[in-house]
Amino acid sequence: MLKLPKDLALNFAKHWTPIYAEIFQELKAEGGRIQAGKRFAEIRQKFGVSYVLLYDHERKPGIAIMLALLGEDGFKQFNQDSATWSEQEINNFFKEIESQEFQKELLDHLNLTETEAEWAEQKTLFESLPEDQKTASQKTAVFLFSGFFAHFFNTMALMTHGATMTSLIAQAMQGDDEAFGKAVQVDRFLLTHHPDFMARKQRAQDEGDRRFLSALAYRESNPNLKGKIRYPALFMLFGLLESFQWLDSLRHEEILDLCDEIGLDRFQNRIEDVNYLTKRLIEYRKFQKTGGLSMQ
Repeated sequence: MLKLPKDLALNFAKHWTPIYAEIFQELKAEGGRIQAGKRFAEIRQKFGVSYVLLYDHERKPGIAIMLALLGEDGFKQFNQDSATWSEQEINNFFKEIESQEFQKELLDHLNLTETEAEWAEQKTLFESLPEDQKTASQKTAVFLFSGFFAHFFNTMALMTHGATMTSLIAQAMQGDDEAFGKAVQVDRFLLTHHPDFMARKQRAQDEGDRRFLSALAYRESNPNLKGKIRYPALFMLFGLLESFQWLDSLRHEEILDLCDEIGLDRFQNRIEDVNYLTKRLIEYRKFQKTGGLSMQ
């Protein structure tokens, strides 16, 4: 996992915890899988083939988002320029991407229309574009949403299994069937969009591998987050901080201050003071050990 500079990691968590928590809240208590709104579901289905392949490397989700914002030529130029940057230039870059302007640009790109009229207007506008602009727009959307979904589910896996999708899939590709099941438990799209996962299931069916298929069926019928999540926004914050390797490095007072900046309700999340926050962190670790299935 990439350890971002502290200020950037905290700023990212502050901006994205509410967004990730909103998607997180769309989980059905009885099903545990994302039951997103029509637009979100359509976009996820459309880019499923693209985003599940980003799990193959920790850096790919971030690279996809950068490609969306900079364009392919801009990203190539960025790689060439950054290879010779001084330490000061690197620090300046990190300051730029943690700025309010950069975050706003990213949020604007991810903004989804809500009404049928807005959706129809967007489709009409897209169809009116010249072919070259259509192609460019489609590329941008593929990079942006693929990177977003991959990072989101990477964080979800880290929350529930203590390991990212990237690491689980790497283990699965080396023959670890338990890691295979855990990855599917987080994102079932792997079974319909990732060629290696599709091939592994097909091989088990062809060979009558009942042990593997039974274990996989359990994971599919008991998706991650099936158990009751008492503190979804708080756990999502913990997951984001952990994804940048800062959760264990921050003082609990700093995390508590971050909760206030984000606007998490201290009483709703049972984090009235540092002692309560420490208890929530202990619960988070227990949650990871059980794969999110035994929370009361």
